[in-house]
Amino acid sequence: MFSKLIIATMLVATASAAPVSVPLVHRPKTVEQHEAMRQWRSNVHLLAASNEGPIPLKNVQDSEYFGSVSIGSPAQSFTVIYDTGSSNLWVPSKQCDGSKYPSCKTHDLYDSSKSSTFVKNGEDFSVAYGSGTCSGFLSEDDVTLGGLKAEGLTFGEITNQPGQIWSVAEFDGILGLGYPGIAVDKVTPPFDALMASKSLDADEFAFYLSSQHGSSKQTSVLTLGGVDSRFFSGNFSYFPVQKFMFNQGYWLIHGDDVKVNGQSMKACGGLLSKSCNFIVDSGTSVLTGPSSKINAIASKIGEVKQDCSNLDSLPTISFTLGGADFDLEPEFYVLKIGDGNGNFQCQLGMQPMDQLGLWILGDPFMRKYYTVFDRANDQVGFALATQQN
Repeated sequence: MFSKLIIATMLVATASAAPVSVPLVHRPKTVEQHEAMRQWRSNVHLLAASNEGPIPLKNVQDSEYFGSVSIGSPAQSFTVIYDTGSSNLWVPSKQCDGSKYPSCKTHDLYDSSKSSTFVKNGEDFSVAYGSGTCSGFLSEDDVTLGGLKAEGLTFGEITNQPGQIWSVAEFDGILGLGYPGIAVDKVTPPFDALMASKSLDADEFAFYLSSQHGSSKQTSVLTLGGVDSRFFSGNFSYFPVQKFMFNQGYWLIHGDDVKVNGQSMKACGGLLSKSCNFIVDSGTSVLTGPSSKINAIASKIGEVKQDCSNLDSLPTISFTLGGADFDLEPEFYVLKIGDGNGNFQCQLGMQPMDQLGLWILGDPFMRKYYTVFDRANDQVGFALATQQN
């Protein structure tokens, strides 16, 4: 059982004249890394904390987009997943035993003794993943993202990180951007802290995820407090956030259908609902859904040749939201996996995951559609992303 703690978080208010940008790094993975992540995802399961709703549904190890966050005074910098599928900030701790957990030898570690603004908390903290339970304790310190500071934010220091997967992960920790309803130990999520500080022009954030297949250019951006018109065209289509198991925690929206080349796959609807439950998740690098549904879609798409030779002949898939089709061409739903020498293998960027009927619109969808997460109006908006050269 998770410990329960409510922290009165103190924040510093800073004036913000415009939305703030956080650069995101796109690092393609090798074929071997993708296979390891695919196996990892297949073991992930949704857990429930007693009377607190579901623990974050996470596939974070396969995300290819990373950003920076700093903790403490003077600032200690960490590379994190900015993840809309969870709501906690955690980083590995200096107290992690590197001889027991190799991941603590390969990542930056938070050292509370070097921060003048650290405040001891000490409550147990743990998050369950497919590779095992990552655990440690809660601490409080100043946290800065995109130049915006929250004083005394409660976050997790991880001291136990089992599983080989963490050793090869190219990020140190995770910064959750979900709702408080899925925050482990009911701590204040980082974006909620920024909203309370009144330092944002608008209580929303937006992602532009580039599609450069190995390019060294880093154009992906997380915008805090608004949207960036450089990265989208046309108008936004907005969809209200829905509760899951009576809990508002995920960025979950309802969808009407999934189509392949315009043909309905009858993937949505059942005894209890006519809709699909889509979680919009920046921390998942593939599209997922119930196995019976995703397998039928993959069968309809057909073979994705490893040498990418039939990429242009593959069908378009569409997600129908609010009666409108959001098309996804193969250049988005097929992963091009590089070997570091300019060669690529192609792989279908979909995977079955039986998570209580939930689907995930991960990075393939967010690469095609610039996505704004609007906390003020509890809605998600999509506009056509403008690909950067």
